[in-house]
Amino acid sequence: MIGHMAPTPTPTSTPHAAGTGTRRDRHRSATMAELRAAALAELHERGPTGLSLRGVARRMGMSPAGLYRYVDSRDALLTLLIADAYDDLADGVRAALVAVADADVADRLEAVCLAYRAWGVARPREFALVFGDPIPGYAAPAGGPTVDAMGRFGLAFATPLVEAWAQGRLVIPPELDDPALAGATTPMAGFGGDIPPAGHALFLVVWGRVHGQVALEVFGHHAWLFPDGCLPLFRAEVRTLARDLGLVAAQRPRTARATRK
Repeated sequence: MIGHMAPTPTPTSTPHAAGTGTRRDRHRSATMAELRAAALAELHERGPTGLSLRGVARRMGMSPAGLYRYVDSRDALLTLLIADAYDDLADGVRAALVAVADADVADRLEAVCLAYRAWGVARPREFALVFGDPIPGYAAPAGGPTVDAMGRFGLAFATPLVEAWAQGRLVIPPELDDPALAGATTPMAGFGGDIPPAGHALFLVVWGRVHGQVALEVFGHHAWLFPDGCLPLFRAEVRTLARDLGLVAAQRPRTARATRK
C-alpha cells in the first residue's frame, strides 16, 4: 500500500547485471541477490513485523555489522522488499498483457486481473507486505524506489482501461466527474493517453473491485466456501466488471418464464 512506501535510495539497492562491471561490482551484486533471498525467506517465516537485520545476517552467515555495508537500517530492508514485490507484480501483469497482445481489450483486462490474482495467491506474504496493515515503526516519506515500483505496476494494470478509452469504449460513470476526485487523482495523469480525471478515479474503482476479491481469498475469508480457491467467482466478477465498463455487451437478465395454461 502507499502507506508502506518508505524510500531509502542507495547505490546498493539496484544490483549490477551479472557478468558486468568490476570484480568488486560483481561481488556486491551477488551479495545483494543473496541478501534479497535471505530477507524474503525471513519475511515468509516471521512476517514483516519480525523481520530484522540480525536475522537476515544470521541466515547469510554474515555479521550484522557486515550487513550494514549493503543496507543501513531495517526500513531500508523493508523498502527493498516492498519495491521488489511491486516490481515482481508489475512483471507478471506485463507478461499477461504480452501473452494476449492481439486480443480484444475486454480479454486483456481479464488477463491483467487474473495475473493480479495469481500473484497474490502464489505470494501471500508479499501481498500482505504491500497491501496489508501498516508495519509498526516503518515510516513512509514521499518519493523513492517503492513509489516508482508501484507506479510501474499501476501503469501496467491501467493499460486495458487506457486502451478502452482510446477506442471510445470505456463507460465512465458521471458520479466520478467530481472536482474533488479530479484534484485527488492528479498524480495519476501520467498513466497514459488523454484519459480524463474521472477515468483516473475509475481506475481506482476497478482496482478496488479486483483487489477486494483477491484480498478476501489471500487472507482466507473465502476458504469456508471455496477451500480449493475461488477462481470461478473471481472470473465472474471480472466479466461483470467488463460489462459495467462497457467493454462487452450487457446480457438480458434472466427472468422466470410465465406459466402457460
